Amino acid sequence: MNLFIEAFGGVNNNGAARALTPQTRLVCGVAVFAACTVAPLADWRGGVLLLATAAAWCAFCGLPPKRLAAVLKFALLLFLPLLLLALPARWFGGGEAVSWREALRAPFMLCARGIAGVVVTAATLSTFSLTTFAHGVAALPLPRAVASLLVQFTHQTFLLANESRRMVTALRVRGVPMSGVAARLRVLAALPVCWLARVANRADRVGSAMELRGFDGLPRGAPHARPSLRDGVALAVSLLVFGGALALRWTGAA
Repeated sequence: MNLFIEAFGGVNNNGAARALTPQTRLVCGVAVFAACTVAPLADWRGGVLLLATAAAWCAFCGLPPKRLAAVLKFALLLFLPLLLLALPARWFGGGEAVSWREALRAPFMLCARGIAGVVVTAATLSTFSLTTFAHGVAALPLPRAVASLLVQFTHQTFLLANESRRMVTALRVRGVPMSGVAARLRVLAALPVCWLARVANRADRVGSAMELRGFDGLPRGAPHARPSLRDGVALAVSLLVFGGALALRWTGAA
């Protein structure tokens, strides 16, 4: 939860990507994410492309080292268990013995692409605040209903994560982690009900306020930033990287 709350860097991020317009950052981030997704890891060139693309994008976005370490820790905890999928293939592979290399091939690809995707997403979000993210989505050629839904999903997830962090802080202040086993079990049993009630109450209040003000989450009246030559170069490079990943995949690498 804390990782999502701190994902948006806003003014605390000094990466070169902040010089681009919000909509260009979003499109470039999607292109880099797609390149990491389709890069053929069965070929060493695809692996180099994935690592180089993710590292270059993190540097371009100015993702701080401490944030990068936290993101990598989260991604490893999330995707490393996928390597356990190699055990059934290795031990119950049928009549022919399956080597560890073959058994680990598919889980490793999923793990590597998942970790790269999380890192690229975190680096992209680090160049935004919630406000600039809304401006970027509003400037994209999307139906207003779709853009509003995307912005609202982001805002509501942020509020959900913030509410969860407040509950954890309240439990720590009251000494729940230091309590006995019986007390912690009672808190654990009651926590889902309290958490859902608080989240539902917050969502209802936010929805009522938005309906009262006729606000759909997208900025109104503010002119969108116009892309410059710098935006065109960044967009061309990101699309070129995506095209290179597709070309490698089509040339025979799995």
